[in-house]
Amino acid sequence: MRAGVEGPESGVVLAVVLMVLAALSLLAVAGKGDVALQWLQVRNAREYAEAVRLAETGVGMALSAERFRLDAPQSGRYCRIASRCVEWTVRHVETTAPPAGFEEAETPKRALHFEIGALGTAGPRARAPVVVGFMLLAHGEPDAELPDDVEVCRAEEDCPEDAAEPPVRRYWREDVE
Repeated sequence: MRAGVEGPESGVVLAVVLMVLAALSLLAVAGKGDVALQWLQVRNAREYAEAVRLAETGVGMALSAERFRLDAPQSGRYCRIASRCVEWTVRHVETTAPPAGFEEAETPKRALHFEIGALGTAGPRARAPVVVGFMLLAHGEPDAELPDDVEVCRAEEDCPEDAAEPPVRRYWREDVE
């Protein structure tokens, strides 16, 4: 005895199976391209977030300085590894009277405004420029002659009389290139 299907139905099953396999193959190929694109987007977002963190690290390093120059910009660079670096520059912008809430009656003070420009890089494509403004409250009148640099007093003991208080952040801006 033979177990088989004869007649016109025998070719229909083969054609249906081939069409289903072709449809599944097309879905797999289309999904593969979409997954690869999403992987690249996630990697780029992760590298950009790391570049922003590196730029913020550079800002922190710049703010931790013991002295700030008023006559020339100060620069620095830090690399975690060769492709993960931050560069920063601190420059004096202007001198004003202290803003509201920072004045003290017994000693005249002035606000020395600075700006930090930091650029974090993470990998070949991710670059994050960040700009942070801060001020130092220092002794003296706003229109008095400025020294070349100002020392920051971070602890109460052994601070010179003309030392400035620790930096006060004024603004943070992420520049888009």
